Amino acid sequence: MTGLVKPRTSAPSDPWLTFWAKRPLPILQSTKAALAQFSGRAETARANEITAIVLRDPLLTAHALRFINQRPSASLASEVVSIDNVIMLMGINAFIGFSKLPAVEQLLLPKHAPHYYQLLNEIVQARLAAKLAREFATLRYDARLDEIHVTALLARLPYMLRTIEPGLPEAAPRTDLEQVGVKLFEAWKLPESFSILLGESGATQRALLEQTAIRLATRLHTGWWDELVEDDLRILAATLGIEPPEVWRIVSGTMLKMAAKDWPYPQVPPPARWLPMIPGPWPKPKVAAAQAAPRQTLQDIMLQLVQAGESGASFNQIMSIAIKAIAVGIGIKRIVFAILMAGHNCLKTRYLHGAPNQDPLHELQIDLTAPHIVTKLMLKPQSIWLNASNHAQYESMLPRGLRQTIGPHEFFAMSLFVEDKPVGIFYADNLGSPALSEAQYHAFKQVCLVTGKCLTQQARRVER
Repeated sequence: MTGLVKPRTSAPSDPWLTFWAKRPLPILQSTKAALAQFSGRAETARANEITAIVLRDPLLTAHALRFINQRPSASLASEVVSIDNVIMLMGINAFIGFSKLPAVEQLLLPKHAPHYYQLLNEIVQARLAAKLAREFATLRYDARLDEIHVTALLARLPYMLRTIEPGLPEAAPRTDLEQVGVKLFEAWKLPESFSILLGESGATQRALLEQTAIRLATRLHTGWWDELVEDDLRILAATLGIEPPEVWRIVSGTMLKMAAKDWPYPQVPPPARWLPMIPGPWPKPKVAAAQAAPRQTLQDIMLQLVQAGESGASFNQIMSIAIKAIAVGIGIKRIVFAILMAGHNCLKTRYLHGAPNQDPLHELQIDLTAPHIVTKLMLKPQSIWLNASNHAQYESMLPRGLRQTIGPHEFFAMSLFVEDKPVGIFYADNLGSPALSEAQYHAFKQVCLVTGKCLTQQARRVER
Protein backbone atom coordinates (compact mmCIF):
# COMPACT_ATOMS: atom_id res chain seq x y z
CA MET A 1 0.00 0.00 0.00
CA THR A 2 1.12 3.62 -0.52
CA GLY A 3 0.94 6.46 1.95
CA LEU A 4 -2.19 8.21 3.15
CA VAL A 5 -4.84 9.03 0.58
CA LYS A 6 -4.80 12.65 -0.57
CA PRO A 7 -7.98 14.47 -1.53
CA ARG A 8 -8.48 14.59 -5.28
CA THR A 9 -10.09 17.16 -7.43
CA SER A 10 -13.12 15.92 -9.31
CA ALA A 11 -12.31 14.61 -12.73
CA PRO A 12 -13.90 16.59 -15.60
CA SER A 13 -17.22 15.22 -16.66
CA ASP A 14 -16.94 12.92 -19.66
CA PRO A 15 -19.81 10.71 -20.91
CA TRP A 16 -17.31 7.92 -21.67
CA LEU A 17 -16.04 7.97 -18.07
CA THR A 18 -19.63 7.88 -16.85
CA PHE A 19 -20.36 4.94 -19.16
CA TRP A 20 -17.52 2.88 -17.66
CA ALA A 21 -17.86 4.21 -14.10
CA LYS A 22 -19.42 1.16 -12.45
CA ARG A 23 -19.75 -1.25 -15.33
CA PRO A 24 -18.17 -4.62 -14.43
CA LEU A 25 -15.17 -5.35 -16.60
CA PRO A 26 -15.12 -8.60 -18.57
CA ILE A 27 -12.04 -10.77 -18.13
CA LEU A 28 -10.29 -13.36 -20.27
CA GLN A 29 -11.86 -16.81 -20.35
CA SER A 30 -8.46 -18.30 -19.51
CA THR A 31 -8.45 -16.19 -16.32
CA LYS A 32 -11.94 -17.37 -15.39
CA ALA A 33 -10.91 -21.00 -15.86
CA ALA A 34 -7.70 -20.57 -13.87
CA LEU A 35 -9.51 -18.89 -10.94
CA ALA A 36 -12.36 -21.37 -11.02
CA GLN A 37 -9.89 -24.17 -10.28
CA PHE A 38 -9.61 -22.78 -6.75
CA SER A 39 -13.37 -22.69 -6.16
CA GLY A 40 -14.21 -24.84 -3.16
CA ARG A 41 -10.59 -25.31 -2.16
CA ALA A 42 -9.50 -21.82 -1.17
CA GLU A 43 -7.88 -23.26 1.95
CA THR A 44 -5.24 -24.95 -0.24
CA ALA A 45 -4.69 -21.94 -2.51
CA ARG A 46 -1.71 -19.66 -2.05
CA ALA A 47 -2.11 -15.92 -2.55
CA ASN A 48 0.94 -15.76 -4.85
CA GLU A 49 -0.64 -18.34 -7.19
CA ILE A 50 -3.76 -16.20 -7.56
CA THR A 51 -1.72 -13.00 -7.90
CA ALA A 52 0.23 -14.52 -10.80
CA ILE A 53 -3.04 -15.39 -12.59
CA VAL A 54 -4.50 -11.90 -12.08
CA LEU A 55 -1.41 -10.02 -13.27
CA ARG A 56 -1.62 -11.84 -16.61
CA ASP A 57 -4.99 -10.13 -17.19
CA PRO A 58 -4.94 -6.30 -17.04
CA LEU A 59 -8.75 -6.20 -17.09
CA LEU A 60 -9.10 -8.22 -13.90
CA THR A 61 -6.23 -6.28 -12.33
CA ALA A 62 -8.09 -3.03 -13.03
CA HIS A 63 -11.42 -4.42 -11.82
CA ALA A 64 -9.93 -5.67 -8.54
CA LEU A 65 -8.15 -2.39 -7.78
CA ARG A 66 -11.21 -0.32 -8.69
CA PHE A 67 -13.37 -2.52 -6.45
CA ILE A 68 -11.09 -2.30 -3.42
CA ASN A 69 -10.22 1.41 -3.74
CA GLN A 70 -13.88 2.45 -4.02
CA ARG A 71 -14.84 0.66 -0.80
CA PRO A 72 -16.08 2.81 2.09
CA SER A 73 -13.07 3.53 4.26
CA ALA A 74 -11.88 5.73 7.08
CA SER A 75 -10.19 9.04 6.36
CA LEU A 76 -6.77 7.60 7.20
CA ALA A 77 -7.13 4.58 4.90
CA SER A 78 -4.31 3.78 2.52
CA GLU A 79 -4.63 3.36 -1.21
CA VAL A 80 -4.30 -0.25 -2.31
CA VAL A 81 -1.71 -0.69 -5.04
CA SER A 82 -0.86 -4.38 -5.20
CA ILE A 83 -3.02 -7.40 -5.98
CA ASP A 84 -1.47 -9.17 -2.97
CA ASN A 85 -3.04 -6.51 -0.75
CA VAL A 86 -6.42 -6.79 -2.49
CA ILE A 87 -6.44 -10.53 -1.77
CA MET A 88 -5.39 -9.91 1.83
CA LEU A 89 -8.22 -7.40 2.37
CA MET A 90 -10.92 -9.42 0.59
CA GLY A 91 -9.87 -12.93 1.55
CA ILE A 92 -9.15 -15.66 -1.00
CA ASN A 93 -12.72 -17.00 -1.11
CA ALA A 94 -14.21 -13.60 -1.91
CA PHE A 95 -11.50 -12.83 -4.46
CA ILE A 96 -12.12 -16.09 -6.31
CA GLY A 97 -15.67 -14.76 -6.79
CA PHE A 98 -14.25 -12.52 -9.54
CA SER A 99 -14.25 -15.68 -11.70
CA LYS A 100 -17.98 -14.98 -12.20
CA LEU A 101 -17.28 -11.82 -14.19
CA PRO A 102 -18.32 -12.03 -17.85
CA ALA A 103 -15.76 -13.36 -20.33
CA VAL A 104 -14.34 -11.16 -23.07
CA GLU A 105 -14.71 -14.05 -25.50
CA GLN A 106 -18.47 -14.21 -24.88
CA LEU A 107 -18.77 -10.55 -25.86
CA LEU A 108 -16.47 -10.47 -28.88
CA LEU A 109 -16.45 -13.93 -30.46
CA PRO A 110 -17.22 -14.82 -33.13
CA LYS A 111 -18.93 -11.64 -34.33
CA HIS A 112 -16.16 -9.18 -33.37
CA ALA A 113 -13.06 -11.34 -33.85
CA PRO A 114 -10.83 -8.46 -35.13
CA HIS A 115 -11.55 -6.49 -31.96
CA TYR A 116 -10.76 -9.56 -29.86
CA TYR A 117 -7.38 -9.96 -31.57
CA GLN A 118 -6.71 -6.26 -31.06
CA LEU A 119 -7.50 -6.68 -27.37
CA LEU A 120 -5.02 -9.57 -27.12
CA ASN A 121 -2.49 -7.36 -28.87
CA GLU A 122 -3.04 -4.62 -26.26
CA ILE A 123 -2.79 -7.12 -23.41
CA VAL A 124 0.50 -8.65 -24.51
CA GLN A 125 2.00 -5.20 -25.09
CA ALA A 126 0.85 -4.20 -21.59
CA ARG A 127 2.46 -7.29 -20.08
CA LEU A 128 5.73 -6.61 -21.91
CA ALA A 129 5.65 -2.98 -20.72
CA ALA A 130 5.10 -4.15 -17.14
CA LYS A 131 8.03 -6.58 -17.33
CA LEU A 132 10.35 -3.95 -18.82
CA ALA A 133 9.31 -1.31 -16.29
CA ARG A 134 9.95 -3.74 -13.45
CA GLU A 135 13.41 -4.62 -14.83
CA PHE A 136 14.39 -0.95 -15.03
CA ALA A 137 12.96 -0.18 -11.58
CA THR A 138 14.93 -3.09 -10.12
CA LEU A 139 18.14 -1.57 -11.49
CA ARG A 140 17.26 1.61 -9.57
CA TYR A 141 16.55 -0.40 -6.40
CA ASP A 142 13.00 0.97 -6.45
CA ALA A 143 11.26 0.14 -3.17
CA ARG A 144 7.77 -0.03 -4.72
CA LEU A 145 8.04 -2.48 -7.60
CA ASP A 146 4.34 -3.46 -7.46
CA GLU A 147 3.41 0.16 -8.13
CA ILE A 148 5.70 0.30 -11.15
CA HIS A 149 4.51 -3.04 -12.52
CA VAL A 150 0.77 -2.43 -12.18
CA THR A 151 0.92 1.12 -13.54
CA ALA A 152 2.59 -0.10 -16.74
CA LEU A 153 0.12 -2.97 -17.00
CA LEU A 154 -2.85 -0.57 -16.88
CA ALA A 155 -1.41 2.38 -18.81
CA ARG A 156 -3.29 1.55 -22.03
CA LEU A 157 -6.48 0.48 -20.29
CA PRO A 158 -8.68 2.95 -22.25
CA TYR A 159 -7.54 1.30 -25.50
CA MET A 160 -8.43 -2.13 -24.12
CA LEU A 161 -11.89 -0.89 -23.16
CA ARG A 162 -12.36 0.54 -26.65
CA THR A 163 -11.76 -2.89 -28.21
CA ILE A 164 -14.45 -4.39 -25.94
CA GLU A 165 -17.13 -1.81 -26.69
CA PRO A 166 -18.43 -3.34 -29.98
CA GLY A 167 -19.58 -6.41 -28.02
CA LEU A 168 -21.53 -4.48 -25.38
CA PRO A 169 -25.33 -4.31 -25.54
CA GLU A 170 -25.30 -0.50 -25.70
CA ALA A 171 -23.06 1.86 -27.63
CA ALA A 172 -20.33 3.65 -25.72
CA PRO A 173 -19.85 7.41 -26.15
CA ARG A 174 -16.84 8.50 -28.17
CA THR A 175 -13.90 10.18 -26.51
CA ASP A 176 -10.26 11.09 -27.14
CA LEU A 177 -8.40 8.11 -25.67
CA GLU A 178 -5.12 10.05 -25.63
CA GLN A 179 -6.62 12.51 -23.16
CA VAL A 180 -8.68 10.21 -20.98
CA GLY A 181 -6.11 7.86 -19.39
CA VAL A 182 -5.28 9.67 -16.14
CA LYS A 183 -8.88 10.89 -15.88
CA LEU A 184 -10.04 7.27 -15.93
CA PHE A 185 -7.73 6.40 -13.03
CA GLU A 186 -9.03 9.38 -11.07
CA ALA A 187 -12.67 8.54 -11.81
CA TRP A 188 -12.11 4.97 -10.61
CA LYS A 189 -10.21 6.17 -7.52
CA LEU A 190 -7.19 4.12 -8.47
CA PRO A 191 -4.02 4.99 -6.52
CA GLU A 192 -2.78 8.51 -7.14
CA SER A 193 0.72 7.14 -7.69
CA PHE A 194 -0.50 5.66 -11.00
CA SER A 195 -1.52 9.10 -12.27
CA ILE A 196 1.76 10.63 -11.09
CA LEU A 197 3.84 8.00 -12.91
CA LEU A 198 1.85 8.59 -16.11
CA GLY A 199 1.79 12.38 -15.81
CA GLU A 200 2.62 14.40 -18.89
CA SER A 201 5.94 15.84 -17.78
CA GLY A 202 7.76 12.70 -16.66
CA ALA A 203 9.56 15.08 -14.33
CA THR A 204 11.12 12.43 -12.12
CA GLN A 205 13.48 9.65 -13.19
CA ARG A 206 10.91 7.18 -11.92
CA ALA A 207 8.15 8.56 -14.17
CA LEU A 208 10.52 8.90 -17.13
CA LEU A 209 11.55 5.25 -16.93
CA GLU A 210 7.92 4.16 -16.59
CA GLN A 211 6.68 6.12 -19.58
CA THR A 212 9.63 5.07 -21.73
CA ALA A 213 9.06 1.38 -20.94
CA ILE A 214 5.40 1.69 -21.95
CA ARG A 215 6.29 3.49 -25.20
CA LEU A 216 9.04 1.01 -26.00
CA ALA A 217 6.77 -2.03 -25.57
CA THR A 218 4.38 -0.62 -28.18
CA ARG A 219 7.12 0.31 -30.66
CA LEU A 220 8.92 -3.03 -30.38
CA HIS A 221 5.79 -4.78 -31.57
CA THR A 222 6.35 -3.42 -35.08
CA GLY A 223 10.15 -3.85 -35.15
CA TRP A 224 13.40 -2.88 -33.44
CA TRP A 225 14.79 -0.81 -36.35
CA ASP A 226 12.59 2.24 -35.77
CA GLU A 227 14.67 5.34 -34.91
CA LEU A 228 12.23 6.06 -32.09
CA VAL A 229 13.23 2.74 -30.48
CA GLU A 230 16.85 3.91 -30.53
CA ASP A 231 15.79 7.20 -28.93
CA ASP A 232 14.03 5.30 -26.13
CA LEU A 233 17.09 3.10 -25.56
CA ARG A 234 19.28 6.21 -25.26
CA ILE A 235 16.84 7.76 -22.77
CA LEU A 236 16.88 4.59 -20.68
CA ALA A 237 20.68 4.34 -20.80
CA ALA A 238 21.15 7.95 -19.69
CA THR A 239 18.57 7.63 -16.92
CA LEU A 240 19.93 4.34 -15.60
CA GLY A 241 23.58 5.34 -15.98
CA ILE A 242 24.52 2.36 -18.17
CA GLU A 243 25.54 1.93 -21.81
CA PRO A 244 22.87 1.51 -24.54
CA PRO A 245 24.08 -2.04 -25.45
CA GLU A 246 23.40 -3.11 -21.86
CA VAL A 247 19.88 -1.65 -22.07
CA TRP A 248 19.32 -3.56 -25.32
CA ARG A 249 20.56 -6.76 -23.68
CA ILE A 250 17.90 -6.33 -20.97
CA VAL A 251 15.17 -5.48 -23.48
CA SER A 252 15.93 -8.30 -25.94
CA GLY A 253 16.37 -10.81 -23.09
CA THR A 254 12.95 -9.84 -21.71
CA MET A 255 11.33 -10.25 -25.13
CA LEU A 256 12.93 -13.65 -25.68
CA LYS A 257 11.98 -14.94 -22.25
CA MET A 258 8.39 -13.77 -22.73
CA ALA A 259 8.14 -15.42 -26.16
CA ALA A 260 9.60 -18.70 -24.92
CA LYS A 261 7.84 -19.09 -21.59
CA ASP A 262 4.98 -16.65 -21.31
CA TRP A 263 3.17 -16.27 -24.63
CA PRO A 264 -0.26 -17.99 -24.50
CA TYR A 265 -1.84 -16.18 -27.47
CA PRO A 266 -1.04 -17.83 -30.82
CA GLN A 267 -3.21 -15.20 -32.54
CA VAL A 268 -0.69 -12.45 -31.65
CA PRO A 269 2.95 -12.78 -32.78
CA PRO A 270 5.49 -11.80 -30.08
CA PRO A 271 7.81 -8.82 -30.69
CA ALA A 272 10.80 -11.19 -30.36
CA ARG A 273 9.94 -12.49 -33.84
CA TRP A 274 11.93 -9.57 -35.28
CA LEU A 275 15.16 -10.35 -33.41
CA PRO A 276 16.58 -12.82 -35.99
CA MET A 277 16.67 -9.88 -38.43
CA ILE A 278 19.34 -8.08 -36.41
CA PRO A 279 22.38 -7.69 -38.71
CA GLY A 280 25.67 -9.41 -37.96
CA PRO A 281 26.74 -12.99 -37.31
CA TRP A 282 24.46 -15.22 -35.30
CA PRO A 283 26.32 -17.94 -33.39
CA LYS A 284 25.23 -21.48 -34.09
CA PRO A 285 23.44 -22.97 -31.10
CA LYS A 286 25.22 -25.76 -29.27
CA VAL A 287 23.66 -29.16 -29.72
CA ALA A 288 22.35 -30.05 -26.29
CA ALA A 289 21.75 -33.54 -25.04
CA ALA A 290 18.17 -34.66 -25.51
CA GLN A 291 16.06 -33.77 -22.52
CA ALA A 292 12.60 -34.81 -21.58
CA ALA A 293 10.00 -32.14 -22.31
CA PRO A 294 8.87 -30.32 -19.15
CA ARG A 295 5.68 -31.70 -17.68
CA GLN A 296 2.71 -29.54 -18.51
CA THR A 297 0.77 -28.16 -15.58
CA LEU A 298 -2.97 -28.45 -15.19
CA GLN A 299 -3.25 -24.71 -15.77
CA ASP A 300 -1.39 -25.02 -19.10
CA ILE A 301 -3.67 -27.81 -20.30
CA MET A 302 -6.83 -26.05 -19.06
CA LEU A 303 -5.79 -23.03 -21.11
CA GLN A 304 -5.45 -25.31 -24.16
CA LEU A 305 -8.91 -26.69 -23.42
CA VAL A 306 -10.48 -23.24 -23.20
CA GLN A 307 -8.74 -22.12 -26.40
CA ALA A 308 -9.96 -25.28 -28.17
CA GLY A 309 -13.53 -24.42 -27.24
CA GLU A 310 -13.10 -20.84 -28.45
CA SER A 311 -11.39 -21.74 -31.73
CA GLY A 312 -13.96 -24.23 -33.02
CA ALA A 313 -12.13 -27.48 -32.25
CA SER A 314 -13.97 -30.75 -32.90
CA PHE A 315 -15.58 -33.00 -30.29
CA ASN A 316 -12.67 -35.44 -30.53
CA GLN A 317 -10.07 -32.69 -30.12
CA ILE A 318 -11.80 -31.24 -27.05
CA MET A 319 -12.19 -34.65 -25.43
CA SER A 320 -8.55 -35.51 -26.13
CA ILE A 321 -7.39 -32.37 -24.29
CA ALA A 322 -9.83 -33.05 -21.42
CA ILE A 323 -8.43 -36.56 -20.91
CA LYS A 324 -4.90 -35.13 -21.08
CA ALA A 325 -5.85 -32.64 -18.34
CA ILE A 326 -7.03 -35.47 -16.08
CA ALA A 327 -4.10 -37.78 -16.84
CA VAL A 328 -1.18 -35.35 -17.05
CA GLY A 329 -2.45 -32.26 -15.24
CA ILE A 330 -4.14 -34.04 -12.31
CA GLY A 331 -2.05 -37.20 -12.40
CA ILE A 332 -4.72 -39.92 -12.54
CA LYS A 333 -3.75 -43.27 -14.07
CA ARG A 334 -6.89 -44.70 -15.67
CA ILE A 335 -9.63 -42.67 -17.35
CA VAL A 336 -12.78 -43.62 -19.22
CA PHE A 337 -15.34 -41.52 -21.00
CA ALA A 338 -18.52 -43.52 -21.60
CA ILE A 339 -20.85 -41.91 -24.12
CA LEU A 340 -24.63 -41.98 -23.93
CA MET A 341 -26.14 -44.22 -26.58
CA ALA A 342 -29.49 -42.48 -26.67
CA GLY A 343 -31.35 -45.01 -28.76
CA HIS A 344 -30.28 -47.85 -26.46
CA ASN A 345 -30.49 -45.92 -23.16
CA CYS A 346 -27.06 -47.05 -22.05
CA LEU A 347 -23.48 -45.83 -21.66
CA LYS A 348 -20.62 -47.39 -23.62
CA THR A 349 -16.87 -46.75 -23.54
CA ARG A 350 -15.85 -44.15 -26.13
CA TYR A 351 -12.40 -43.06 -24.89
CA LEU A 352 -10.04 -45.00 -22.63
CA HIS A 353 -6.67 -43.97 -21.22
CA GLY A 354 -4.20 -45.96 -19.13
CA ALA A 355 -5.67 -49.43 -19.67
CA PRO A 356 -4.13 -52.39 -21.55
CA ASN A 357 -5.98 -54.06 -24.42
CA GLN A 358 -7.32 -56.82 -22.20
CA ASP A 359 -8.79 -54.42 -19.63
CA PRO A 360 -12.55 -55.12 -19.32
CA LEU A 361 -13.20 -51.36 -19.35
CA HIS A 362 -12.87 -51.55 -23.13
CA GLU A 363 -16.21 -53.35 -23.11
CA LEU A 364 -17.88 -51.27 -20.39
CA GLN A 365 -21.64 -50.93 -20.88
CA ILE A 366 -23.97 -49.45 -18.25
CA ASP A 367 -27.72 -49.98 -18.58
CA LEU A 368 -29.62 -46.80 -17.70
CA THR A 369 -33.09 -48.37 -17.55
CA ALA A 370 -32.54 -49.56 -13.96
CA PRO A 371 -32.20 -47.10 -11.04
CA HIS A 372 -28.66 -46.85 -9.64
CA ILE A 373 -26.07 -44.22 -8.83
CA VAL A 374 -25.09 -43.62 -12.46
CA THR A 375 -28.67 -42.93 -13.55
CA LYS A 376 -28.84 -40.32 -10.79
CA LEU A 377 -25.60 -38.73 -11.96
CA MET A 378 -27.06 -38.41 -15.45
CA LEU A 379 -29.91 -36.19 -14.26
CA LYS A 380 -27.68 -33.09 -14.03
CA PRO A 381 -23.95 -32.21 -13.98
CA GLN A 382 -22.83 -33.82 -10.73
CA SER A 383 -20.08 -36.03 -9.40
CA ILE A 384 -19.14 -38.65 -6.84
CA TRP A 385 -15.93 -39.78 -5.19
CA LEU A 386 -16.53 -43.32 -3.99
CA ASN A 387 -13.95 -44.16 -1.31
CA ALA A 388 -13.54 -45.96 1.99
CA SER A 389 -15.41 -43.29 3.96
CA ASN A 390 -18.65 -43.64 1.95
CA HIS A 391 -18.29 -47.22 0.72
CA ALA A 392 -21.07 -48.54 2.95
CA GLN A 393 -23.46 -45.84 1.73
CA TYR A 394 -22.90 -46.09 -2.02
CA GLU A 395 -21.49 -49.54 -2.87
CA SER A 396 -24.90 -51.19 -3.04
CA MET A 397 -26.11 -48.45 -5.41
CA LEU A 398 -23.55 -49.23 -8.14
CA PRO A 399 -24.84 -50.67 -11.44
CA ARG A 400 -24.84 -54.45 -11.63
CA GLY A 401 -21.52 -55.82 -12.85
CA LEU A 402 -19.64 -52.52 -12.57
CA ARG A 403 -17.32 -53.76 -9.83
CA GLN A 404 -16.32 -56.76 -11.94
CA THR A 405 -15.36 -54.34 -14.70
CA ILE A 406 -13.52 -51.63 -12.78
CA GLY A 407 -12.06 -53.65 -9.91
CA PRO A 408 -12.13 -52.90 -6.17
CA HIS A 409 -10.68 -49.40 -6.43
CA GLU A 410 -11.93 -46.02 -5.25
CA PHE A 411 -12.89 -43.75 -8.14
CA PHE A 412 -14.19 -40.41 -9.35
CA ALA A 413 -17.16 -40.13 -11.71
CA MET A 414 -18.96 -37.11 -13.15
CA SER A 415 -21.64 -36.66 -15.77
CA LEU A 416 -20.94 -34.45 -18.79
CA PHE A 417 -23.61 -32.14 -20.16
CA VAL A 418 -23.81 -29.98 -23.28
CA GLU A 419 -26.17 -27.18 -22.30
CA ASP A 420 -28.97 -29.14 -20.56
CA LYS A 421 -28.43 -32.46 -22.36
CA PRO A 422 -26.37 -35.35 -20.94
CA VAL A 423 -23.75 -36.77 -23.31
CA GLY A 424 -21.87 -39.22 -21.12
CA ILE A 425 -19.84 -39.75 -17.98
CA PHE A 426 -16.18 -39.46 -17.00
CA TYR A 427 -14.69 -42.18 -14.78
CA ALA A 428 -11.18 -41.99 -13.28
CA ASP A 429 -9.16 -44.08 -10.81
CA ASN A 430 -5.59 -44.77 -9.77
CA LEU A 431 -5.94 -48.57 -9.80
CA GLY A 432 -5.78 -48.44 -6.01
CA SER A 433 -2.42 -46.70 -5.56
CA PRO A 434 -1.73 -43.98 -4.73
CA ALA A 435 -4.93 -42.98 -2.99
CA LEU A 436 -6.97 -40.28 -4.67
CA SER A 437 -6.89 -36.88 -2.96
CA GLU A 438 -9.41 -34.13 -2.34
CA ALA A 439 -7.35 -31.72 -4.47
CA GLN A 440 -7.52 -34.20 -7.36
CA TYR A 441 -11.28 -34.53 -6.91
CA HIS A 442 -11.87 -30.77 -7.12
CA ALA A 443 -9.58 -30.52 -10.17
CA PHE A 444 -11.37 -33.46 -11.83
CA LYS A 445 -14.74 -31.76 -11.38
CA GLN A 446 -13.38 -28.52 -12.81
CA VAL A 447 -12.02 -30.25 -15.91
CA CYS A 448 -15.40 -31.91 -16.50
CA LEU A 449 -17.28 -28.61 -16.12
CA VAL A 450 -14.95 -26.71 -18.45
CA THR A 451 -15.16 -29.56 -20.99
CA GLY A 452 -18.96 -29.24 -20.94
CA LYS A 453 -18.70 -25.50 -21.58
CA CYS A 454 -16.28 -26.04 -24.48
CA LEU A 455 -18.56 -28.65 -26.05
CA THR A 456 -21.50 -26.28 -25.63
CA GLN A 457 -19.58 -23.60 -27.55
CA GLN A 458 -18.82 -26.16 -30.26
CA ALA A 459 -22.47 -27.25 -30.50
CA ARG A 460 -23.70 -23.67 -30.80
CA ARG A 461 -21.18 -22.99 -33.53
CA VAL A 462 -22.38 -26.03 -35.46
CA GLU A 463 -26.01 -24.90 -35.08
CA ARG A 464 -25.18 -21.53 -36.60
